[in-house]
Amino acid sequence: LSIATIASLTTLNALEFKPVGFKATGMGGTGVASTRGSLSGYYNPALLRFSDYTSEFSLNIGVRVRENNLIDNMDKLNDLEIDKVIQRIGDNAPKSGSNTANGDNVKMQQSLDILKDIGTNNAFTLSITPSFTAQMSDAFAIGAYVNADIAFRLNIDPNHLDLIFKDDSNGIDAYYQYTPSNDTYTAKVGTFGEEEYKSSSLEYANNNGINYVEVNSVTVAEVPISYAKLFDTKNGSLSVGASIKPMNVVTTAQKVSLGTSSDDADDDSDNYETTYDPTIGLDLGFAYRPVDSKITFGLVGKNINTPTFKVDQSDTNTTEDFKIDPMVRAGVSLPVWNDNIEFAFDIDLTKNDTIIQGEQSQYVGAGIELHPSSWFSLRVGAMQDLASEKFDDGTIVTAGLGFGLKWLQFDLSAMASTNSGEYDGNSIPKYVAINASLISRWGDGYNKKEAPETTPILPEEKHTNTNYNNSSSNINEKAQKAYDELDRETNQ
Repeated sequence: LSIATIASLTTLNALEFKPVGFKATGMGGTGVASTRGSLSGYYNPALLRFSDYTSEFSLNIGVRVRENNLIDNMDKLNDLEIDKVIQRIGDNAPKSGSNTANGDNVKMQQSLDILKDIGTNNAFTLSITPSFTAQMSDAFAIGAYVNADIAFRLNIDPNHLDLIFKDDSNGIDAYYQYTPSNDTYTAKVGTFGEEEYKSSSLEYANNNGINYVEVNSVTVAEVPISYAKLFDTKNGSLSVGASIKPMNVVTTAQKVSLGTSSDDADDDSDNYETTYDPTIGLDLGFAYRPVDSKITFGLVGKNINTPTFKVDQSDTNTTEDFKIDPMVRAGVSLPVWNDNIEFAFDIDLTKNDTIIQGEQSQYVGAGIELHPSSWFSLRVGAMQDLASEKFDDGTIVTAGLGFGLKWLQFDLSAMASTNSGEYDGNSIPKYVAINASLISRWGDGYNKKEAPETTPILPEEKHTNTNYNNSSSNINEKAQKAYDELDRETNQ
């Protein structure tokens, strides 16, 4: 494959709104109105003003696997040695019966059935999201986030699955249609043989980069510095927050031939890596809580300045910049039962690009958290992708558990889809994610504080100060005399 062909795979603009951290992973991916601590810098910086604790620190590691109709089929094609089978059947043309002894005719038919079954909607992604976050007050937070994605996709042209092979052993190009069921070759007569070979042959597609396995990776690192300011109004409290993020990105792209196993598909030998100059991203969030209510409405715009990473000019094989498009998400959270239970709901208002070119995601999710004390929390939820074309996850159910002392807690959350695929004869969910966290919290919660009640002075309250009482009595006597004088003048 040429460098130009591989470089064309790096024209990406991918970064979807993934669940990150302990709370959102267990609550259906929600966070825009409910993640109020150190992870506010990722979900909604405005939530800092509604923080549950004075300070919070968290160390998180998340892993997500998403698959549809690919990995098991890739490994089956590798076991069948499809690339070698195609080559041997092509070399044996036009000798009918020459592929039965080694079973290549059977392998060819099995491979063809797999290729037809895979279709165009196949993909596999692996995401790793480590992060360290720190909230130092109800106004300030900082974090370090890494989003590393790797994606596999099998590009199969459904118009290039015919078993037409070219024979040039005699110095003259000849074309033959192969039938695996009876291991026979049939000659293609006339000039149409060459045209048909180029327009529909599986052998031609494999030899000319039409059918291939595409492997891409994108690693984005960012350090958001977040600040929030609260505005109290007669109708409620409005918090506005922003995150300024130094960002960097590295991408790789690779094409590998059919018959490569999933274990070998990300071999670095043919990887094409592109580095970019750092840039700055900007997130802007809003959180509103009506007066005399604990319900919170959240809205966040991530990467609202469309961060664009300029290609490192020392890399002369591509000139394409990498950009991340804005993402907008809304959410609502409602605590009940004396703040011991919280309901949350989030929805992406934009369709967001993913690492797979042309594929987008748009999630809607809901969750419930039970946290009757500072040392224990239990969460459940569900979410669904409304925009995906290459994945068929169904509903993704979530759960999480946190326990430990307030100043050092361990949290484990997981996600799994209701729709399943198959690998090595076993049924597995098409979407699986897990997150483990260590969290340390300190101080009273701003979110739990109530406005102090004022005690009015009752009219009948007596003052013990003698001077005050004496002066008050003199004033009353003078007032009474004035009323009496006015009454006498009126009567006259």
